Amino acid sequence: MDNNIQEESPKVGPDLSFPAYIIGGSILLGAIIITGGMLYLARGMQPLISSSGVNSQPAQAQAGTPSAQAPAQAPAAQPAAAGTPVKITLKPNTPFLGNASAKVTVVEYADYECPFCEQFFKTVWPELKAKYVDTGKIKYMYQDFAFLGPDSNTAAEASHCAADQNKFWQYHDYLFTNQGAEGSGWATAAHQKQFAAAVGLNTTQFNTCLDSGKYKQEVLDETAAGKSFGVSGTPTLFVNGVAIVGAQPVANFEQAIDAALK
Repeated sequence: MDNNIQEESPKVGPDLSFPAYIIGGSILLGAIIITGGMLYLARGMQPLISSSGVNSQPAQAQAGTPSAQAPAQAPAAQPAAAGTPVKITLKPNTPFLGNASAKVTVVEYADYECPFCEQFFKTVWPELKAKYVDTGKIKYMYQDFAFLGPDSNTAAEASHCAADQNKFWQYHDYLFTNQGAEGSGWATAAHQKQFAAAVGLNTTQFNTCLDSGKYKQEVLDETAAGKSFGVSGTPTLFVNGVAIVGAQPVANFEQAIDAALK
């Protein structure tokens, strides 16, 4: 006899079993409760757009959650498979550093209030700039992914106003060098006007630009475009269209850029 099969013992005493329809109903109710709980947990575990340095999935493998500032008509993300290049088209007048005709183009999506973007700027960017930008090996561009609140948008708009005076990168550097705590109010319009003076901008021109909301839509459009490319966290860098997510060690970026240069 198979030891894994046991014979049923004869019943002793009255039959206490419930009718079949009661048992079936109980099982069905239990299944509904369990299923509902699993769905609720699954919704709670959906990746959100955040400023985390590294997301649970690479940008190409997940669709970004719409930010509060992105326009309602923003295109849904169409992420490619991990490691597959994404075609990124930017405006011809987008500020850049490095060699305009370089073989490799690097596009950074970031938020001026994001602490991991500040970390990238202070610990990774100097080495990348010295090794690849200053030597003319790459073309480097920055795009707004402003999603951490109104001040993120204000800071981004201010950087575009600085670009009107050909000082985008000086202003970009000043913001990350002097970044305050997220949501602390350090990036309000009043503070942006102080930063403009510190950078040496024509404050009258800058203030008029910022107060008019001249670049409000452009910031929204850049953020929406980033989302359409699968950006879901900052910083996200695209090396010839291939995403690297988070403030990773400089060696990771160097490896990707060196491979693209071959």
